[in-house]
Amino acid sequence: MVNETESITRGVNELVSGLLPELSGYEKIIVAILIFLASIVVAKIIYLLVEKYFKKLAAKTKSRIDDELLRILHKPIYYVVILIGVQIAVSYLLVSTVYGDYFTTFISIILIALVTWVVANIVNIILQEFGRKLAARTKTSIDDEAIPFLSKVAKFAIYAIALMIILDQLGIEITPLIASLGIVGFAIGFAAKDTIANLLAGFFILSDRPFARGDRIKIGNYLGEVVDIGLRSTKIETLDHTFVIIPNEKIISNEIINYALPDLQLKVKIPIGVAYGSDIEKVKKIVLDIANASELILDKPAPCIFFREFGESSLNFLLIVWVDNFRDKLRV
Repeated sequence: MVNETESITRGVNELVSGLLPELSGYEKIIVAILIFLASIVVAKIIYLLVEKYFKKLAAKTKSRIDDELLRILHKPIYYVVILIGVQIAVSYLLVSTVYGDYFTTFISIILIALVTWVVANIVNIILQEFGRKLAARTKTSIDDEAIPFLSKVAKFAIYAIALMIILDQLGIEITPLIASLGIVGFAIGFAAKDTIANLLAGFFILSDRPFARGDRIKIGNYLGEVVDIGLRSTKIETLDHTFVIIPNEKIISNEIINYALPDLQLKVKIPIGVAYGSDIEKVKKIVLDIANASELILDKPAPCIFFREFGESSLNFLLIVWVDNFRDKLRV
């Protein structure tokens, strides 16, 4: 990268030498000042164009991304143009000198910092917009947690890459540093493997959507209503109003029964026992009349009752009914 910087410096110097006249003394200083002033004028023109024209165009669109992009790019473009003007002016004054090389490196570092800031914010805007659209389609809080998390990871990666480039620009050997960071990253990843597994499981739940908030599900020994789906865990309220927090990694590795799919209707099986000597047909009629009279039980599919077995002290029947909402099961 340092060699590339030197090549850029030589290229700029050759370009400046070819386009601008060879002067000396105060004349050269005046030309350099004029170059700097010209860069300010050009930067100001671009600034005003963005302010007066492009922002109005962006305001007419339905998307917010273009408005945010203009907001982010507005001032950096202004400063980049001025920095390029400063670079050309200084290269003209200090052509083929060690000070010119130093100044080019300095300008390059500032430009890298500006570009890094712009890229990090653009990535953040894109992720936030994606999260906003995702939140409108989901009932989970995964997107509320995942988007800020992804944004932080992306920003960290962008700033880390920028730091490596800047260190390389300064002539600092970064290979040992990268190797050290790799070892540290491996150690951290191994220590946090459970957390990482839960995060990945959260993303799988987000993409596969085996259940949503409000669904009644059974996972392992837990039966209850989904209260919240987070990036690392899912919260379930059991039928006895106990809140259970289950790590997402445990969820995707277990069989899930979702009583809310394909719809909220639920088949309810009710065991019934009557004394020996009872009239079986009469029992069936009475039970079906009671079921049909209930407001909670659906007419279609119609309730049905079957004789199952001779119990130790009773004739055992099984009543099968359907309710419109699985939450009505216990009431039935």
